Amino acid sequence: MLALWWIKRDFRLDDNVALHAVLNECRLVIPVFFVEPDVYLAPDASASHLHAQLTALTDLQNSLRALGAELLVVHENLPQGFDLLQQHFHFTHIFSHEETGAAVTFKRDVAVKKWCDAESVIWREFPQSGVVRRLCSRDNRQQFIAERLFDSEPLPKPAVIPQPVLPPLVINKRDCYKIPHLQELAPQLLDGRIQWASVQMVNERRAQRTLDSFLHERGLGYRGGISSPNKAFFYGSRLSPHIAWGTISLRRIFSRLHERLSELDDLLESDPDDKLAQRWHKSLEGFTARLFWRDHFVQRLESASWMEFRALNPVYEPLEYTQDASTLEAWINGQTGFPLIDACMRCLQATGFLNFRMRAMVVNFACFGLHIHWRDLQYPLAKLFTDYEPGIHFSQLQMQAAIVGINTIRVYSPLKQLMDQDPQCQFIKRWVPELRNFSAEQIACHETITLPGYTLALVNAERNIRVMKERITVIRKSDAGKVSARHVL
Repeated sequence: MLALWWIKRDFRLDDNVALHAVLNECRLVIPVFFVEPDVYLAPDASASHLHAQLTALTDLQNSLRALGAELLVVHENLPQGFDLLQQHFHFTHIFSHEETGAAVTFKRDVAVKKWCDAESVIWREFPQSGVVRRLCSRDNRQQFIAERLFDSEPLPKPAVIPQPVLPPLVINKRDCYKIPHLQELAPQLLDGRIQWASVQMVNERRAQRTLDSFLHERGLGYRGGISSPNKAFFYGSRLSPHIAWGTISLRRIFSRLHERLSELDDLLESDPDDKLAQRWHKSLEGFTARLFWRDHFVQRLESASWMEFRALNPVYEPLEYTQDASTLEAWINGQTGFPLIDACMRCLQATGFLNFRMRAMVVNFACFGLHIHWRDLQYPLAKLFTDYEPGIHFSQLQMQAAIVGINTIRVYSPLKQLMDQDPQCQFIKRWVPELRNFSAEQIACHETITLPGYTLALVNAERNIRVMKERITVIRKSDAGKVSARHVL
């Protein structure tokens, strides 16, 4: 029995449930990755995403070759790609993980399922997180999470991957044993603003090293440090791109995290006043909570795949925004005249990274301060994140736009965040060079004084925020708003 291991967002050998299952159940296995134009040219896709995948794939290819196995790389959309491979290999099974993705991959998977049914090919999917497909009630989620992430040990890397003899294979004029370079594959995606030396490298080996350094070195400053756009580059876990692209599993992270917390518990048991151990413990507890929140938000998209196109709470669909393309362009390019907003967006353009508080702020300000429709933010912003995870992305956009209806209306003040998180304007001066010759006090007064060489504030943010809050409050307090909020909750 010959099977394909279809690599999607799981570029790893360690603790890979789909790979483990195919090796246990099938005699011969061919790992395959499809370079799908429909996916890498989708409206939410970018050069940084493709770069992350190709980098992770190269590392995975080297790991497979060390086991004597070969990887197929097929440049084709699906299910056509499976049809082409079936002509060569006559496989009977496909194994992959369950993916909670944007509409483009959701529709792709539906088409693959129809093809498999028509060709009598068995496609088996395996979860790799606490997200539950066809979940009837969230009341049962804790049981699934425990079974998947805590009650079983992570699976080791395989020692061997049995393969048939693979002949030279060229599909669509491309060597199927060669991983393409980003420049030759999609030069139209390349953006000169990306500083590739500052973009986080995504592969399995780096994922393990990143986890090690966080649990034993960098994580000490996690609590408090992750709120600062300056400190988060170091004190943040920096695991989000690895989780998003599957170069490390959540179960492996939780396992290592549990081991580290147990070590700290032992230290505190012998010396309850150990300040260093106390600080470590609080930081890692905070990180644990955020891992749970991750799956909470991805579950929203899994259960409501339409939220990419409609508000999760339908009563907010008529909410009025200003449809101004020039304002959206100014926001995405960091040219709004609000220093911390502009610094964040330029940092994101260059590095693909921004800490969570700043991510929340730039979205919140776009909706409240600039009156940009949350739906217009989705794809331009998705393209910028190296750690783009559709479930988190779509969920957080609606949450920060305050249109879910079950959370307190929260408005981030860029000036307050500047004073709290970047009081010396180090982050701002790094990313907005026009402001380097001004003092922190002058930058903080940007709305009332002119800073020569720097863009004037696009809007009266205080007035715009007040207007948007009033619009949202009217909907929340209406009878329809109250009923809809209970339904969403």
